Amino acid sequence: MTLGAESVGAETVRVGVIGAGGMGREHITNLSGLDGVEVVVVADVVPAGAEAGAALAGTSVRSTTDPMSVATDTELDAVVIASPDETHAELAIAAMEAGLAVLCEKPLAVTVADAEQVVAAEAAASGALLHVGLMRVYDSAHMQVVDAMAELGPLHHLRLVHRNTNHQWTRSLETVFSQSLIHDIHSARWFSGSEFASVVAQVVRTGERINYVNLLGELTSGATVSIEFAEATYGYDVEVEATCEHGMAIAAQPAQPIVRRGGQAHRHIGDDWFGRFTDAYRTEAAEWTAGVRAGEVRGPTATDGLAAQHVVAAAITSAQTGTRVPVNWG
Repeated sequence: MTLGAESVGAETVRVGVIGAGGMGREHITNLSGLDGVEVVVVADVVPAGAEAGAALAGTSVRSTTDPMSVATDTELDAVVIASPDETHAELAIAAMEAGLAVLCEKPLAVTVADAEQVVAAEAAASGALLHVGLMRVYDSAHMQVVDAMAELGPLHHLRLVHRNTNHQWTRSLETVFSQSLIHDIHSARWFSGSEFASVVAQVVRTGERINYVNLLGELTSGATVSIEFAEATYGYDVEVEATCEHGMAIAAQPAQPIVRRGGQAHRHIGDDWFGRFTDAYRTEAAEWTAGVRAGEVRGPTATDGLAAQHVVAAAITSAQTGTRVPVNWG
């Protein structure tokens, strides 16, 4: 059963987590550290993964290899979907139909059509609450740029840089866009307050490996966007630069000291996104569960997830055809 109006703000939020990989474990850790939140069950199709995830949450937490049983468990209030991308839409729809609030990791779905079905299911389910895990909206460096832009006049250009550390794997074009660049696509929509009108995607490969992507976008506001993505070998790095009518704003780097020694100066760069966005993930968990209590979505919505998927689809087509592709908003 979900939290009723009479229990908002009072009852413990009972959460099930589907998927006990890296993202699932991050959510389990963050949710378990919140007052008034209880991780009740962890599902993963790999038995050892489910058991390890449950153990991370506490000795009394159940584990299961049946994700759908968690998505439809009416003894829960909410569910986190951190399973493989192709399962997101089906599980999210089932959870909302069961009356559960949902935090669905990005992407919302792997196709525009499936994402549209999720949005329709949310509209059809009374009181459904779906939050998409585009968590950069909770990052202080990103938020500071948004605040600064309010004083700088109209936006002319956004430059977003995303250097990931998945170089040890060969990922498909679809995966690179839907798992990685989707964050920057959403950031561009958030910073600009407008939508993508068209995109051009350029891809640099070594054999089957995608090393670099340059995504150029025109926004409906008239501003332009450049998103640079690289499978970096040196560490995880994210940059934001907004050029506006009366000035520019550049995202601050995480608070790391610059060390000067032996004729050199250096600053530590983290190994992955978990270290870079530790605070953002924690804030996301707190805001999501607070929203569950309040009966509202406090962050990226299903509609945001669908919008990002529209841009992803156009970007993939552009990369495949070498042409500028209008974003089809249906």
